[in-house]
Amino acid sequence: MSLLRTPAEIRNFLIGFVGLTLVSGLTIGMNKVLATLLGLHLNVSNLQLATISSAETFAMALGTLPAGYILSRGNPKYLYAGVSLTLAAIFCILPWLPHWQWVALIMFLVGLCISLRVVAMSTVFLVRLPELGQGKAGWYKGTLMLGIQFLGPLSGNYLIAHLGLQAGFVVSALMFTILAVLGWQILPSSTGSRKTVGGQIHASSWRELLQLPAVRITYLFEILASFTASSVGVFSILLAIRVLRWPQEHAVWLMATQGLGFVAVLLLLGKAVLQSRHRDRYYALAHLAIMLSLLLFGLFPTSATYLFAAALLGLGLGVNSLVNTDRIAHAPVDKAKISSHLTLFGMAGGTIGALAAGHLADVIGLRQVFLIWLAPWLAAWFYFHGQRSDRRDALATRPPVALDALAPPQGEVTR
Repeated sequence: MSLLRTPAEIRNFLIGFVGLTLVSGLTIGMNKVLATLLGLHLNVSNLQLATISSAETFAMALGTLPAGYILSRGNPKYLYAGVSLTLAAIFCILPWLPHWQWVALIMFLVGLCISLRVVAMSTVFLVRLPELGQGKAGWYKGTLMLGIQFLGPLSGNYLIAHLGLQAGFVVSALMFTILAVLGWQILPSSTGSRKTVGGQIHASSWRELLQLPAVRITYLFEILASFTASSVGVFSILLAIRVLRWPQEHAVWLMATQGLGFVAVLLLLGKAVLQSRHRDRYYALAHLAIMLSLLLFGLFPTSATYLFAAALLGLGLGVNSLVNTDRIAHAPVDKAKISSHLTLFGMAGGTIGALAAGHLADVIGLRQVFLIWLAPWLAAWFYFHGQRSDRRDALATRPPVALDALAPPQGEVTR
């Protein structure tokens, strides 16, 4: 992969890449709505709907590591275009399948294809990031999530309301065709590689990584965030239709509100949160906001409350993501290994969260599921934030000592 040598080259790549990312996220988000409403069209149960949704996520988790292996030896331009055209063909036949089992199987194949696309995009962005500048570090995820969680659901809902379910899938197939052309124009012909310099040995094996507090904390809260976001995302449309009795064309607004809150934090509040001396406090408050949103979803089924809970959840997940990303960026770790692990954990957490929520919803009711999800968040909050509070109190009452005695363990970032 050749370097971007001039400001014009950097600007042109950034504009093209952000556009490709936005259209890709929009297509993924639109397809989540289409798949959910296709399941409702087939009169599936909560568990069957969760199976359809999680089949794609599970396949993406399975395909992440093989996709990295393929891309390290292949051409991202060819692979991205070929996979996008394959997805276009798949979505042309998906709405005509007669049974939910076939839909789940096809969504599994879709997930395998998308894993290759996601890894190709994230790999290219990570390699280009030193040239683009750290200030752009959140642009890829923020733009992708803007498409997935806000523009995509709204577009999918609009297409179905005005054109019908089958026409919505045809439009999605057209979008994948457009992505194949854009990817061919924008992506490089190889991913290249970058090694760290300066003589510092970075942790890369599982054992080395898990010895670092920064890594353990990030893994824990990223898994919980994915688990929670998947559960709420999959069933937000059902909550709106079956609990709030909203008309189907308005049901997508719960998902969109959560996504808009998340993206707003990611794109607009990074500097305010990460450079504040209160960032640890914001981190703790973000986790409390997530727990409060789950409590509201479980106990207060009104339109105003659910919209507020969705926005609160998006804000909490956004701050959680910002701090976790910054913590890892400053940790002495192999960034490629960490990136693949977080992608895998996010997808696995999303799969388990959707399936567990679907199973429990059929047994105890959908609203009660969100109350159950409070338990792991409470345990993690008291374990991590409670320990930090105890350490601060202990330091406050301890007589002055040498500064190096107060240094944090290697790998733990403090602000």
